[in-house]
Amino acid sequence: MFSRGAYIPKTKEEGEKPFWISYADLMTAMMMLFLIVMTFSLVIITNPGPELEHLKKIQQICDEIKMATKDVQGVTVDCINNRIDFGVQAQFGNNDSKLPDNAKQKLREFVPILLSVARKDQGKLLKRVVVEGYASPTGSYLLNLQLSMRRAETVLCSLFEPPKSNEVVLSIPDKQMVRDLFLVGGYSFNNGQGKSEAEMRRVEFKLDFLGFDEHPPITPPSDIDNYGQCQ
Repeated sequence: MFSRGAYIPKTKEEGEKPFWISYADLMTAMMMLFLIVMTFSLVIITNPGPELEHLKKIQQICDEIKMATKDVQGVTVDCINNRIDFGVQAQFGNNDSKLPDNAKQKLREFVPILLSVARKDQGKLLKRVVVEGYASPTGSYLLNLQLSMRRAETVLCSLFEPPKSNEVVLSIPDKQMVRDLFLVGGYSFNNGQGKSEAEMRRVEFKLDFLGFDEHPPITPPSDIDNYGQCQ
């Protein structure tokens, strides 16, 4: 009575179809991604932007200062933090802001070399030299703040003192440049981590450079040769 129809096999459901990409396709995609990243990195390295070029120039200036002063004994130029350390030569006694004569001579020997680099076209990126004075934790904060400031002032004052007979006289242009470029700052007993109390009672130079697209500060011209004396 009933005719038997032809048997039609059921098709596989969509869920049974394979969907994982092959291992070879996965490795090919990863290789392509790696090549894209490497190409982009090479473009950046071989064609640095203006900001990176600016940082490279600053590094070159510091490296030139370091090379020019390599024969000045006891002076360390740190081009990572842009700081100049004079070691024991610029350390002070407890509650004292006087600098020994040999340390003053060393400063007067070093500073003209620093200024000669700053006068070059590329060296004009040097914005200022901050003379930073420090103190040990002994005593109160405000007392040490005042003491550290006096130590920085002593270092700057020593550059204008009459030189000894065996020293080269600091020229008038040098003195004018020191006046325009150097600043003093007292920092109490900050930044003394890992140092002994004797090492904390010190003075360092910090090199500040112009930022990208920053213009040099305008200083009014002055022909005054009389700089006075420190008390």
